[in-house]
Amino acid sequence: MRIVSALFALALGSMSTEAVRAEDLLAYGNEALRAWVERSAVETPYLLVDRAANTVRLMQGGALLRTCPLRDVALPDFPAVRDTLVARVRRYRTLVPLAPIESGPFDWEDRLVHEAPDDGALYFSSGMMLTADRGWESEKGMSALVDTLDFRALYGACPEGTVLVYLPADWQRE
Repeated sequence: MRIVSALFALALGSMSTEAVRAEDLLAYGNEALRAWVERSAVETPYLLVDRAANTVRLMQGGALLRTCPLRDVALPDFPAVRDTLVARVRRYRTLVPLAPIESGPFDWEDRLVHEAPDDGALYFSSGMMLTADRGWESEKGMSALVDTLDFRALYGACPEGTVLVYLPADWQRE
C-alpha cells in the first residue's frame, strides 16, 4: 500500500524521486525479511539468496545447511521476494532413446549420481535459473551461477516446490 501511495504522491509532485525510491527499498526489504521469517518457522528446506553476501544459502527452518558463493548474478533490482522451484532441468541423453534409469543394489548411490548433473539447472517460477553451467544463461533471462559442487548439493536437496527467498543488497542496513 505504501508503494502505491508513494507513486501517487510522486505523480502529484509532492515527493521527490529519492523519497519514493527510499520508500520502495524499505517496503521491499521489509517484505523480504517477512518472507524469510515465515520460511524459517517451517521445517522444510528452502533457498535464501543473500545479495549483500553474494551467496545462496540452503536452509531448513532456522538452520543453515550450506552456503554457496555466487560466481555471477543477473537479477533485476527488485525480483519477486518469493520464488518457487518449478523444475530440475537436465541435459540427459541415454545411449538407448527413452530408456529409463535402472536402479542398482545401492539405489541411493545411483540416484545421487544421476540426479546431480554438472550441467543441469534449477528453474524457478519467475524464470530464474540457478546453475553451475553458463550454457543456461540467456541475455534476457535471470540467472545465478554457483560452483559445480555447490550446485550438485542444491540440485539433490531441492525437490520441486522448494521456495526461494531473495534478500536485497542492503537488507542489513540500519
